[in-house]
Amino acid sequence: MTVADVVRALVRRWYALVAGLCLTALVGASVVPGQHLYTARTSVVFLWPGSVSLSRTEDGGLGALVNFAAMVRWGLAEDDGQALASASFGGTLAGAGVRNGYTVVLPNSGGQWSQTYDQPELAVEAVAASPDRARSEVQSLLQQIDSFAALLQARQNVPLVSRVTTSTASIAIDDTGVSTSTRIRGILGLAALGLLLSILGAVSFDRVLCRASSRADRRRGNHAV
Repeated sequence: MTVADVVRALVRRWYALVAGLCLTALVGASVVPGQHLYTARTSVVFLWPGSVSLSRTEDGGLGALVNFAAMVRWGLAEDDGQALASASFGGTLAGAGVRNGYTVVLPNSGGQWSQTYDQPELAVEAVAASPDRARSEVQSLLQQIDSFAALLQARQNVPLVSRVTTSTASIAIDDTGVSTSTRIRGILGLAALGLLLSILGAVSFDRVLCRASSRADRRRGNHAV
């Protein structure tokens, strides 16, 4: 089949070509929004009453604060196990393949093979398809952390002035989906593939109809004879 034959087929079956291009556009419109993934992150540092954050060298009360942070963490609802394992060693939810979920971890400073917990803080992270949903999830987790920390101390009848408090960093929101250039390349690739398949579909449809028409003409000629 020559280029001229293809052009004539596309002219005859233009509606098939248009239908294929419309289908490509619909697929592209459904895929592109799903590429966005937003991550919300913050950290909660546990403090002795009236104090500031302790450094790792000021270990007089550091161990007790770390243990308290761990107790608060275990009092929260369970999160994604795979994400927790990844985040424990410095990974991220997006890196673990999670597209909707959260994790709260006590940072491990020792690496994968030697666990060392010397930071009285909890790292909080949530991922969602919109920045508002990710932020809302983190804010809910922060409320749970403060509530459970207060509950633990209330059960021990710790006076308010003597209770461990928390300091929360501002929530950072990042778009961890594909980059703009990658998204553009993906759209262009999808458009090229859709155009090629639409042309092949229209040409194939034309050949089928032409063959059917030829068979019908032969049958009518035989009947006429």
